[in-house]
Amino acid sequence: MSSPYRSTHIRIMNLKTVAYSFPPVTLAVLISWRFVDTWMARAAMRLLRSSRLLLTGTSNIPDFLLALVCIGSGLLWGIYFILSYEGVINKQTRFSQFAGCALPLAYVMKGFFKYVFGRTNTRIWLAGQARDNFHWFQGGGIYSGFPSGHMAVFTALFTTTWLFYPRSRSLSIGAMLVLAVALVATDYHFLSDVIAGAYVGLLAVCLTTTCFDTFGTELD
Repeated sequence: MSSPYRSTHIRIMNLKTVAYSFPPVTLAVLISWRFVDTWMARAAMRLLRSSRLLLTGTSNIPDFLLALVCIGSGLLWGIYFILSYEGVINKQTRFSQFAGCALPLAYVMKGFFKYVFGRTNTRIWLAGQARDNFHWFQGGGIYSGFPSGHMAVFTALFTTTWLFYPRSRSLSIGAMLVLAVALVATDYHFLSDVIAGAYVGLLAVCLTTTCFDTFGTELD
């Protein structure tokens, strides 16, 4: 059997890509943390407070990320098993299988990194309840801002979509940018949280690619 990653679009997402991108991503996170995060968070809060509707509408947005990951992964695996049972092995089948692995992996990874870094949540800091700081290996509760879990999971989803359906690249990148802006503009995350979250999502895709390649799973 030929390698499952003969497709250029899928093959580029490997651990080498992650390694090469680590230094610039780390630099971007550090610059954002040192010079941009707090200024941007205060600017976003001033904007939100300028409109009671904006402030109220963004104050208590429920976190449905776990439910979305569970439902989305379940649907993807359901599609995969139904198509496989019917003997249909095509791009849709492989996409469902791949995304069904990458999404929960991104969710688990973001949880691990949140625990490791233990950064103060943006709105907790803005309310003056805690300093913007990292509490190493104490993540959870108010110390769960870094990296952004939503950015990690949806970056994994949109990157997978782009890899399997190259024509969706512009739409996928646009969706990720919109999400990034929304997370920062609503003060649910610092900019560096979002940058790191996107990197975690890419890492999840690369690890999924490596696992599929290792076990010889056909994707093309």
